[in-house]
Amino acid sequence: MPSPLPGVVHFTGHKGAVYALCNAGERDHFLSAAGDGTVVQWALHHPGTGVALAQVHRAIFALHRARNGLLYIGDEDGGLHVVDPVRHVELLLERAHGKGIFSMVQLPDGRIAVAGGDGSLSIWSTAAGGHGGTTLQRRIPLSDDKLRGLALNPDGQFLAVACGDGSIHVLDSTHLNEQFTLAGHGKGANSLAWHPAKPLLVSGGKDGHLRFWRTDAGFGPMHAFPAHKDTIYAIAFNRDGTQLATASRDRTAKLWDAGTFDPLRRLDRHTGGHGYSVNSVWWLNDHTLLTASDDKTVVAWNVQRP
Repeated sequence: MPSPLPGVVHFTGHKGAVYALCNAGERDHFLSAAGDGTVVQWALHHPGTGVALAQVHRAIFALHRARNGLLYIGDEDGGLHVVDPVRHVELLLERAHGKGIFSMVQLPDGRIAVAGGDGSLSIWSTAAGGHGGTTLQRRIPLSDDKLRGLALNPDGQFLAVACGDGSIHVLDSTHLNEQFTLAGHGKGANSLAWHPAKPLLVSGGKDGHLRFWRTDAGFGPMHAFPAHKDTIYAIAFNRDGTQLATASRDRTAKLWDAGTFDPLRRLDRHTGGHGYSVNSVWWLNDHTLLTASDDKTVVAWNVQRP
């Protein structure tokens, strides 16, 4: 078993800002997608050996590896690409939205929910067997502004949607009927994460605040505080729910104690990180956090607590 990282490791090779991170289906491997239109697979302990799996010739804002092993790629113009990463073949391209795709998540029944810059949520069926068969089932208008973030709660019952008008919509994941609408963030809501074990939804917005919503009490507001100096682009809990990571346009990622929400670490240029906007955070394992940035790099951090 490979040992934990010694500290900070940089993954370089993209020619554009890196916007999305996701799992690669292999231990200690991950995928990144960038403004250069490329999806790259990386091995944690071999940062110099990235392998390009797909090239779509448009900036990629969203990336999802589905349970059937196919890659679902959302581009800047609203294109939804379905790619076989083993054969390096694009199986399907759908003009899913009139503007960019910012987030995707797979629902419990296998469908893919896609958040569009045109303010609508689209729902796509997926075919078994990895053949790329994908068809539009529904289009749900939710906002006059962009849909920026999606998050499915741990038991798969609810899908939360963060909107550029500041609202957060909570839908049931089966029929996609709206259950709750939250006031969210005055300047725009961007990111969401559900606690893996507690009845808690966390949102981040253009106001730089984290807001906490009690999901077992009608999604009532619990707490809010200024976590960053600019837009919070991504939020992620680690697997056991003890730590929360955030990424911001203010050029920092931060690590928080998920019980007290006290700050644990500031991950920035001075600590070996990024000097430009941090666009994504993603937990590779219990002690490795990944961050992606406008500086065209991915950084892996050893965040193992003493």
